[in-house]
Amino acid sequence: MEVHKSNLQKISYQAETRVMSVVVSSDTEYIGDESFQEAQWKILVMIRKYLPNSLLINVQDLRYTIPPEMQEWTAKEVIPKMIEIGVRKLAYIIPQDFYAQLSIEQLADELPNFNFERRIFADEKTAMNWLLNS
Repeated sequence: MEVHKSNLQKISYQAETRVMSVVVSSDTEYIGDESFQEAQWKILVMIRKYLPNSLLINVQDLRYTIPPEMQEWTAKEVIPKMIEIGVRKLAYIIPQDFYAQLSIEQLADELPNFNFERRIFADEKTAMNWLLNS
């Protein structure tokens, strides 16, 4: 069920699996840090509302290269709140763009090591299998 849609992302929630999916659009090349932060806050709002235990973030079409400051901000301000709410697993489906891919990998390396698993995948099917079966 789609729970949010904007020009930057679409957020869906599957109650039966407790998986929330975020699909980032290709309209992200020139978004800037403020729009990036707003999109992250919107994800948090939806997590608070639906209480998923797993999150699938598809950033294959991401065109925004997440700068180090935004990687650090996400790792310190967003991810801990997701964990507090109850998200236990995070799967990223990585972009084709080298610099955007590198920024996602760097962000994953910044994430805290609480009671929280995270992995990076090349396709949605493999990512979903991991979220549901491990």
